Amino acid sequence: MRYLSQIFQPVITIPRDAVIKNTEITCKSQKLLLECGLVRPTSAGFFTLLPLARRVVNKLENLVNQCMEEIGAQRMSLPSLTASKLWEKTGRLQDVGVELLKVEDRHGKKYLLSPTHEEAMADLLADIGPLSYKQLPLLLYQISNKFRDEPRPKHGLLRSREFSMLDAYGAHTTPACASETYDRVTSAYRKLFDILQLPIHRVSAPSGAMGGTLSHEWQLPADAGEDILAVCHKCDSIARAHNESKVCDKCASETQYVNSIEVGHTFVLGARYSAALGAHYTARDSTPTPIFMSCYGIGITRLLAASVEVLANDKALRWPDAIAPYKLLIIGPKEGSKEWSMHGWEEVQTLGQELEAAGLAGEVLLDDKHSHTIGRRMKAADRMGYPMIVVCGRSTTENPPKYELYVSKGVGYTKPVLLARTELITEVARIAGNGNIDVTVKDSKEKHVVEN
Repeated sequence: MRYLSQIFQPVITIPRDAVIKNTEITCKSQKLLLECGLVRPTSAGFFTLLPLARRVVNKLENLVNQCMEEIGAQRMSLPSLTASKLWEKTGRLQDVGVELLKVEDRHGKKYLLSPTHEEAMADLLADIGPLSYKQLPLLLYQISNKFRDEPRPKHGLLRSREFSMLDAYGAHTTPACASETYDRVTSAYRKLFDILQLPIHRVSAPSGAMGGTLSHEWQLPADAGEDILAVCHKCDSIARAHNESKVCDKCASETQYVNSIEVGHTFVLGARYSAALGAHYTARDSTPTPIFMSCYGIGITRLLAASVEVLANDKALRWPDAIAPYKLLIIGPKEGSKEWSMHGWEEVQTLGQELEAAGLAGEVLLDDKHSHTIGRRMKAADRMGYPMIVVCGRSTTENPPKYELYVSKGVGYTKPVLLARTELITEVARIAGNGNIDVTVKDSKEKHVVEN
């Protein structure tokens, strides 16, 4: 159980009549995460994640780990620096070189800060190979910081030069084997986004510089998004807007264009990287054959910002319940008030312990700024968007004491419900239990034809 005064959260307080001249604030997630003390810019495109944002990222990573482990993926860690010569061999150093942050060591060897690790993974498989066909398929993943030299970083964490990302890599013997893994990862993605309760859509997309035979983007509609989706309300088709026509390819009805944020991407790569870097497996007939690869990404820090972008209002943060920094805040009486004399700090602490024991271990935050009025603290709590707020107000002087419970819904909170202590604990446990969604991933029924 934590106390609010102990949280390192450098909130930016803007005077009511201040004229804001900072034109670099370009979207509400950037504005709110900065002003509410969750992130701090260090230079263009680089950010410090402060403790509350770090808690959100930890929770996202835990959910990703659960979903990936459920489908048999194994976590590992690759170095952030990759030898430039590997990218030269695959041709990507020339294709995307301007986006790469490059370094050279004292011996003149050239490296790059990896934005993704297809070359590094293929080089690893080549180094330990050739693998036997009996060892495949393999699905390996990591969650780590990546780097991209964005020409114009903007929108805060939505387009930065350093970002946290899940990247997973499949190694297969055949296109059919790759297709089966692709479907399993697709199911894991859908489960993750269902847990977050975000309307994220999978749409076909070009493979671009990555190459390969199959590619899908995972898009979250949002005003700040730089991609555009064509949405058909007649047949529920959603696709990338690829030309000026607003006619749906599926049913010939008119579509609506909406902005969206890409939060994930999946590819079937084929043998582009394995053939170039010598990553082979030994087939049944003992023939060395290039490994058939696939890869999968989710922007962790981008997903954090995108969630805020979609759920928050202009003045207050809102979170998917599963990743809110803390699930419940308790606001005690103002020090020196009648309520304080009858339901003081010790009672507030005891209540916090009981609520943690009811299914919120490590998720209860106590507002110990007793010198401030309840109204002032409630306003600050609303701005932070805690999923549940318990207020120890005037009704705590009753016999038995009653507490006000506020639950975050949409852009605001529900009207307060007055509950006795036992009722409060039961209700909070019920709400917390509803948030514990089963993350078991079932095999997807979707199938794809993957060609060489």
